[in-house]
Amino acid sequence: MLSQEMAKQPHSNIVGRTDPMLEIYELIEIVAPTRATVLIVGETGTGKELIARAIHYHSTRKDKPFIGVNCSAMPDNLWESEMFGHEKGAFTGATAMRKGRFELANNGTLFLDEVSEMSPALQVKLLRVLQEMEFERVGGTRTIKVDVRFLAAANRDLREGVREGWFREDLFYRLNVIKIQLPPLRDHKEDIAPLVDHFVAKYSRENGKAVPGISNGALEALMNYSFPGNIRELENIVERAVILTRETEITIHDLTEELSNGSGSGSEDDSCCNVKSDDLLRVLKRATISDNGGPPRLWHRTLRSVTIETIHEFLLKANKRSFSRLELAKFLSYKAKSDTNKYGTAGKYLSVLKKNHVCVHNAKKANQSRYRLSEVFLS
Repeated sequence: MLSQEMAKQPHSNIVGRTDPMLEIYELIEIVAPTRATVLIVGETGTGKELIARAIHYHSTRKDKPFIGVNCSAMPDNLWESEMFGHEKGAFTGATAMRKGRFELANNGTLFLDEVSEMSPALQVKLLRVLQEMEFERVGGTRTIKVDVRFLAAANRDLREGVREGWFREDLFYRLNVIKIQLPPLRDHKEDIAPLVDHFVAKYSRENGKAVPGISNGALEALMNYSFPGNIRELENIVERAVILTRETEITIHDLTEELSNGSGSGSEDDSCCNVKSDDLLRVLKRATISDNGGPPRLWHRTLRSVTIETIHEFLLKANKRSFSRLELAKFLSYKAKSDTNKYGTAGKYLSVLKKNHVCVHNAKKANQSRYRLSEVFLS
């Protein structure tokens, strides 16, 4: 299997054996040998560059260059020189000819990270290279042809960018040939334990410390945390713990303050105790809410269907696993934003979590429509 090969190869630090990760491995196995452009999408810290490197190193170009470009860190006035290169004397300070990233990646792979941050003017120039596979160095007249495999990554929704006008539609379709969606760490928490083992071994080796592992209490705190920074945040937490620990293993006291004080999910308003989807559904089925102080009615007879569908979608995603109040709140808040274009005013009918309540917005008066979930979210 590809996942087993990845674990053995030094250039691939991808760790994960849950179903979402196995599906990604299978997709990499299919697309890696091809020339197809791949768009890797996911929240910050989910490992988009690792996936890009895995695609490159499992392709026929694995012995050729892999050139990465952080599009958000490159100023517009330097982009052409950095990407296309320049001839000697092209501008003040150009004392010698210099090859650009496109030319350096010839016969290999060019990875465009944070491509969503490119300005509209640069998007036009990138589109031309994608279409023609040729360019001229700054100050030059000779057309240079290249054979480059393009991989791109974004932590913003490019399709939404097309609708809102900040991302070119033609460039989107050029990049979105094959799409790989990386899940946030909170959606595959079963991978936290092997990730922790991987990072403990890595930073123990780098820092010359003999730290064999992590205590059950510390691991439980990590499992209950929501990880807004995803795998990168987990890696930073483990690196810090390896460096600071004075024990034979990492304990909960070696973790960051928000983890070691028992908050678990990273918020004072969110309980460290989790709940399962079937428990939440049981309470929702008998929960009642009131319209403008009137007689209580069952929630599913009062709320609009879009709200019910949204909560059901979360329950299906949770699939009887444990989740925290904060995780539910973030999901509903995200849906409120993303569904606005699709359902018009649907956002105001979605849930916002605060302390021991989930407040369900009602069409008539939002602040009078709430039901207590302390039965399942215990403080």
